[in-house]
Amino acid sequence: MNTASNKFKGFPKETPDFLFNLKFCNTIVNEKENLEKYKALISEPLKQLYNELLPIVLDIDPRFETKPSRCISTPYTDRRFSPSVPLKEYMYIRFKYADLTDNIPGLYFDMGCDYYSCGLRIYKQNVKGMDKIREKILKTPDRFSSALKKLSDKGFSVIGDSYKKDKLANMPHCPAKSLYNRKSFYIGKDVKINDNIFSGALAEEINANFTAFTEIIRII
Repeated sequence: MNTASNKFKGFPKETPDFLFNLKFCNTIVNEKENLEKYKALISEPLKQLYNELLPIVLDIDPRFETKPSRCISTPYTDRRFSPSVPLKEYMYIRFKYADLTDNIPGLYFDMGCDYYSCGLRIYKQNVKGMDKIREKILKTPDRFSSALKKLSDKGFSVIGDSYKKDKLANMPHCPAKSLYNRKSFYIGKDVKINDNIFSGALAEEINANFTAFTEIIRII
């Protein structure tokens, strides 16, 4: 149970402006000063948010990896690819299945200076993994359509390139068919920065969104 000292109360009001301004001063020269602000404005509240999300995630499926170091973004970029940009200009929390090496279902929360998003991704998704999902869709298309329709009603979209040729030409259009015809996919929604991020309402919002994925996670 969270104590008053580590309960998520929202990100500080300065957080969006800090992330925006970081784009213009994210240099090695400014790294020390920026890092101090980053830890206070992002890292600490992000850990608190993680703690608020953890019980719901485990209730959805105890297979999710919950080790903080594997779920919470660090301040640092990968210097192999960003040698002159030391700090991330965004943040994330990701809960992935711990017992898989590819085609790994995961719930995510991302936030930048002007938006945040959450949803379901299949990490390291490949053709074999997508083929297995197609097999499941053929067995229970109505169940997939129902789960996807409920997510659509909550503002989520299935995103990913579709094949030019319809692989289920004889099936009437439905959410299950749309998913079947994707080369790969994720399900998510973007939300403009609003007052929720400055209070505990953000944790409640994300928990409700994660809970909405319970059915689809259990059938894919």
